[in-house]
Amino acid sequence: MAKRVAVVGAGVSGLASVKCCLEEGLQPTCFERSEDIGGLWRFTEHVEEGRASLYKSVVSNSSKEMSCYSDFPFPEDYPNYVPNSHFLQYLKMYANQFNLLECIQFKTTVCSVTKRPDFAVSGQWEVVTLHEGKQSSATFDAVMVCTGYLTTPYLPLDSFPGIHTFKGQYFHSRQYKYPDMFKDKRVLVVGMGNSGTDIAVEASHLAKKVFLSTTGGAWVMSRVSDSGNPWDMVFTTRFQNMFRNALPTPIVSWLLARKMNSWFDHVNYGLAPDDRVQLKEPVINDDLPGCIITGKVQIKPSIKEVKENSVLFSNTPKEEPVDIIVFATGYTFAFPFLDESVVKVEGGQASLYKYVFPAHLQKPTLAVIGLIKPFGSMIPTGEVQARWVVQVLKGLHTLPSPSVRIEEVEERKQNKPSGFGLHYCKALQSDYIEYIDELLTYINAKPNLFSLLLTDPRLALAIFFGPCSPYQFRLTGPGKWQGARNTILTQWDRTLKATKTRTREGERHTLAVRLGASAPCNEGSLSTSSLEEALLDLPPTPWPRELQSDDFGGLWKFTEDSKDGMTRVYRTLVTNVCKEMSCYSDFPFQEDYPNFMRHEKFWDYLQEFVERFDLLKYIRFKTTVCSVTKRPDFSETGQWDVVTETEGKQDRAVFDAVMVCTGHFLSPHLPLESFPGIHNFKGQILHSQEYKSPEGFQGKRVLVIGLGNTGGDIAVELGRTAAQVLLSTRTGTWVISRSSDRGYPFNMMITRRCYTFINQLLPPCFINWIQERQMSKRLNHEIYGLSITKGKKKKFIVNDELPTCILCGLVTMKTGVKGFTETSAIFEDGTVEADIDIVIFTTGYIFSFPFLEEPLQSLCRKKIFLHKWVFPSSLERATLAIIGLISLKGSILSGTELQARWATRVFKGLCKIPPPQKLMAEVTKKEELIQRGVIADATQDKLDYILYLDELAACIGAKPSLLLLLLRDPRLAWEVFFGPCTPYQYRLVGPGRWEGARNAILTQWDRTLKPLKTRVPPDTPKPASTSHCWRAWGGPVLLASLLLIYKSSLSKWMQDRLSPQLGLCFGCAPWSSWAGRLASSVAALRGGD
Repeated sequence: MAKRVAVVGAGVSGLASVKCCLEEGLQPTCFERSEDIGGLWRFTEHVEEGRASLYKSVVSNSSKEMSCYSDFPFPEDYPNYVPNSHFLQYLKMYANQFNLLECIQFKTTVCSVTKRPDFAVSGQWEVVTLHEGKQSSATFDAVMVCTGYLTTPYLPLDSFPGIHTFKGQYFHSRQYKYPDMFKDKRVLVVGMGNSGTDIAVEASHLAKKVFLSTTGGAWVMSRVSDSGNPWDMVFTTRFQNMFRNALPTPIVSWLLARKMNSWFDHVNYGLAPDDRVQLKEPVINDDLPGCIITGKVQIKPSIKEVKENSVLFSNTPKEEPVDIIVFATGYTFAFPFLDESVVKVEGGQASLYKYVFPAHLQKPTLAVIGLIKPFGSMIPTGEVQARWVVQVLKGLHTLPSPSVRIEEVEERKQNKPSGFGLHYCKALQSDYIEYIDELLTYINAKPNLFSLLLTDPRLALAIFFGPCSPYQFRLTGPGKWQGARNTILTQWDRTLKATKTRTREGERHTLAVRLGASAPCNEGSLSTSSLEEALLDLPPTPWPRELQSDDFGGLWKFTEDSKDGMTRVYRTLVTNVCKEMSCYSDFPFQEDYPNFMRHEKFWDYLQEFVERFDLLKYIRFKTTVCSVTKRPDFSETGQWDVVTETEGKQDRAVFDAVMVCTGHFLSPHLPLESFPGIHNFKGQILHSQEYKSPEGFQGKRVLVIGLGNTGGDIAVELGRTAAQVLLSTRTGTWVISRSSDRGYPFNMMITRRCYTFINQLLPPCFINWIQERQMSKRLNHEIYGLSITKGKKKKFIVNDELPTCILCGLVTMKTGVKGFTETSAIFEDGTVEADIDIVIFTTGYIFSFPFLEEPLQSLCRKKIFLHKWVFPSSLERATLAIIGLISLKGSILSGTELQARWATRVFKGLCKIPPPQKLMAEVTKKEELIQRGVIADATQDKLDYILYLDELAACIGAKPSLLLLLLRDPRLAWEVFFGPCTPYQYRLVGPGRWEGARNAILTQWDRTLKPLKTRVPPDTPKPASTSHCWRAWGGPVLLASLLLIYKSSLSKWMQDRLSPQLGLCFGCAPWSSWAGRLASSVAALRGGD
C-alpha cells in the first residue's frame, strides 16, 4: 500500500511536493487553509490570518526561465519578470497539467501534527485538521510542511523609542496593498529589503516626501543586467559559480562590490552595506537609484527617536516631519501546529538538516520544504528539496545518523567562513547552485558535465557557461524529463520572445512675449534669462508681458487643466537634465536640491531666480500680445508697434526691440489624417497635452503613439495602473538613463569638451559605432523592440524605467499604427490589438508666431531663415530675436540664456551680424543644396550643445580660452576641458562675468553628491581611483602625445585636420596659426631629410 503523505500548504512548494509524491507512487493529501492555491502569489484585497500577503504591484525578482518548475516552463509569451497575476495563472496551469487539485483539501486548517505513540517504530504522525468548524484526525506515514516563512510579521516596536507617542499612522508592510493611501503624505519606510524598497518607490509617485531608513545598507541590483538580459540568467551560471568559489572571499567580495557599483556608487547614494564581506541578500529594485537621484526618495540612517509628528534619525540633528511609518522589518517563522520537541525555532533558525529534516528525529518522516533563502529562485529549490524528500521517504536514500545531522546543523549555525567564495551573513542564506547540486547528488540527478562533453558537447557548453536553469535538474535520474535538453537549448529564444514585440522594418528694451519655458520635455525656462540679460545690458523698462497666465514659469507651472495656448507639465514630470547642467550660469541651484527634480522644485528655483534679480516688477501678467508690427520708420529706427490686451482692454506701445520667448509647445500636432479609420474609433482619443495624471486609466487598455520623452513617461506611468499599455513607434529610439556609470548624472559624464574635441577628430561612422556599442552595453535595444529603423535619424530619450517595464510586461512595444477599426488598432507588422479603450497621441507640437505680420511670420517658422537660430535673416535692423526655438543635445536653458545675452549685445550695437542681403543669399543657396540632396537639413537635428554655446559665447567674448587658463589656472583649465561643460564656464570672462564662476565649477561635484549622501556608511579603504591617476598623469601624457603626433609622418594631415580643431577648442586664433606653423615646419624638416 502506498504511503500516505500530508502536505501542509498549497503554495509553490506545496504544489511541487504533491507532484513529487505522485511521481514516486506516494499518496499525498494537501491541506490548504484558504480557498485556492498559490500561497504568497494569490493576491487578496485584505490580509488573511496565517497566509502570506502581497501588494498589488508585486513582480517576480527572478526571471521566468530561472523560476519555473523544472519540467514545466512558463509560456513563451509571458514577460521575463512575471506580475503576480500571471504567476498565479502559471501555478494553476501547473496544477491542472499534473492533476494536483484532486489531492488538495481547501479551507482546511492544520491544527496539530503530533507523533503517533508507535512513532519510534512506524514514524507515523497524527494530523488534526479543521474544516468548516469541524475537526477531524488522520494518520499519515509522513508530513511535508510547506507553509513558508512570510506569514508572521516581525514588528520590533520596542526598538523605536517614542513610537507609541506617534500620532500618525504606522503598520507592518504586510498590511500594504495599494499606494493610494500615501497621496500627499510624508512617508517613512523602515527596513531596506525587497518589500521596503518596493513600497518606498511606489509611495514616491504619490507622496509629498518619502524617507527610506536602513540600519546596515544593502547592495541594490537591477532586474536588467548587461545588454538588457535578466540578471539571474547572467549571474547564475556554473562557470561563474566555480570561478567565485575558487577565489578567496576578500577578492570575491571586492569583485562583487565592483560589479554592484558599476551601476551606481552605493557609497554616494548612501546605500553601501556596513559589512561588505558577509553577503547580505541583495535588494532587487530597478527604480530606487532613479528615485534617489531625482529626490523622490531620501535614504536615512536608523531611527533614533520617534516623536508625535516627526522622526529623529541617528547622526542627524534635524527632525523630519512624518505622517505614515511603514515597518518593512521582515518576518519570523514558526510552526504553531508542531510541538517544539519536533521543530524548535531559536534566533531565527531551526535545527534542520540540509534545511529540510529535523536533525534529531530518529525517523526522518517529517520535512520542511522552502525554509531557505538561496541566492536564486525559490521554486526550483523547493522542488529539488521535495524530490529528495520523497526519495528518503521511499527508502531510496538514507540519511546519516541523528548525531551526525545535529553536528552538521550546529556547525552551519556558527556560520564560519570557509575562506573561499561568497560568505553569507545569515544561516538561512545559501549558494543556489552548490546547494541544489548537493541535493541532486543524493538522488543521482546531478548532470555529469564530463560525460555530456563527450556525448553532447553543445548541451554541455550550454549547461556550464549558460544560465543554470531548472531544466538541468531533469536531464537524468529519477523524474527525468525528455524535453529538458531542448528546453535548455531554446531558453534564450523564450527570453527574447517576450520583449521582441516590435521588429525593425526590413526584418520584419525688450519684450518677452511669454515669460516661461520653451524647451524639449523637462529641460528649462528661458524668458527669465532673457529678462535678466535685458536688465543687465539695456535700460530697464516696465513692459515685459506674460501671455494669458497669472504667474511666471511657463511650461513648468503645473495646472490641473491645459488652457488654450498654454501647455503645462503633467503631475509627475521630472527634469531630464541635472541641476548643474540646467541652471542659469550665474545662479546655481541650492546644494540640497536633487540632481533631477520634480517640476514643482524646478519652479521653486525659477521663483528664487526671479526674486534674486528682482524681475517681478518688470512682468505684466494676464496680458496677451495681439500683434508685433514694424513701425513705418523701421528701416531707420528698427522700432516695433506692440499691441497687447489686458482684461479685455487693448494697449499699444513702441519698443526698440522685441525678444520672442513663446517656445514651441503651444499647438499640439495631431495628424489624425495619417491614421486611417481613426474617426471610426469608438474609444477616447487625446493628445499628450491633455494628460495630467494616471487617474482614470485604471483597468483600461491604452495605446500610446509616439516614443519621445513624453510618450515614454506616459507609457511607464500608465503601466502601473492600466490593464495593458501598448507603445507604438515607427522609428525606434535610444533609451538612456538619468544616471550614468556608477550613478553619476549622465549629462555631466557625456557633455564634456574633451569628448567634443575627440568627436571632431574621429570619422562620424566611428563615433556612431562607439555610441551604439555603449548604448547596447547597457541595453540591447533590438531585443527590446527599441532599435532605430534603418535609414532613420538617431534620437535619444531619457527614461529610467522603460526597459524594466518592457521586461516585466507592463509596457509592450509595437510597430507603427497602420489603421484603426471601431475598437482595435492594426499595426504595420500585421498584428491586431483588440479592445483598445484609449489612444494617446504623443506626436509633438507645432510652433507659430500669430502675433507677427506676414511675411515675417512665415519666415520665422523656417529655422533655416534664423541666423544662428535667433535673428530673422531678412530684417534690415536686427531688433527682433527668437529665443528658445532650438533643440540642443543638452540643457536648453543654458542655450537660451546665451541667446539672450548675445541678442541684447546686438540690440545695443556692441555685436554685429552680417547684413540681411548676405544672410538671405547664404540661406537661399543652402536651401537649393538641401533640395538637391547635396547637404542635409541641419535644422531638423539637435544642435551640439558645446559647439553651439561656444559659437554664441565667442560672439560676445565670453568663451573661455583654455590655453590662457592652462597658463594662469591649470586646475580650472583641467576642470573646464575634462569636466562637465556646466553653464558657469560662460561666466568666466567677457560681459556679464561672474566672480563666483570659478568656485562654482570647482565645487560642482560637491553639490552633485550633497543630496545623495543623506546616509553616510562606514568608511572603507579604497584603492586609488582612475580619476586620481588621470589627475596626476593626464596633463604630462596629453602634452607628450601631442608632441609625438606633431613629429609623426601624419603632420600634413594634422595641419589640415587637427590644427583648426585645436584652435576652435582653445578659443584663440594664435594657437591655431602657431600649431599650423609648427606642423608646416616639421613637414619641411622631414622633407629636407
